[in-house]
Amino acid sequence: MSNQVLDLGLLAQTATAAMEALGVERIDAVADRGYFKIEDIEACEAAGITPYVPKPLRGSAVREGFFSKEVFRYEPDQDVFICPFGATLSPRYRGKSRDNVKIDYANRDACTVCTMKPRCIRSFRRVSRLENEAVLDRMAARLALRPDILAQRRNSVEHPFGTIKQWMGQGAFLMRRLENVRGEFSLTALAYNIRRAITLVGVPGLIAAVRA
Repeated sequence: MSNQVLDLGLLAQTATAAMEALGVERIDAVADRGYFKIEDIEACEAAGITPYVPKPLRGSAVREGFFSKEVFRYEPDQDVFICPFGATLSPRYRGKSRDNVKIDYANRDACTVCTMKPRCIRSFRRVSRLENEAVLDRMAARLALRPDILAQRRNSVEHPFGTIKQWMGQGAFLMRRLENVRGEFSLTALAYNIRRAITLVGVPGLIAAVRA
């Protein structure tokens, strides 16, 4: 449990804690788009965690209704992007995004004569790629091979959240300070687990398991 407001940046921290609790050296971590942060995903790989996080659609192009970056194909051997209409965008500008090196790929001449320019950009298109973005490419490849894994996460995770927040009335915490909130939520989780066990095995089965 963390007192951080956003999920962003918590994936490696949470998955590492899960590894320690389970006593394992490797683990798969499946999360929603709120956890998508390249530094965190890179930290997961370094710690023996295999992350599965879908990429959110962000950026000014998406906000303005233009083609998203995803329709531009990256060719690692040539270090270029291929636009949806076959033009080649080469590395032209270098900058920074947080602590990461960012490279912008562009082809002004191709944009000038492109008939689809009104759907893509106003002046000329720049597609950005981080120097360490290969870690995101690897994760995208894993997700493509296991498209059902995100549905499994929703089925296993959203049900407890919905039950705890709606049926059990766990909205805002009543306690203050992280240690006290941990205690409050631990009681909620215990109540949920008992209720779920009764649903699955019944009261006699639960009593038999406790006695065993």
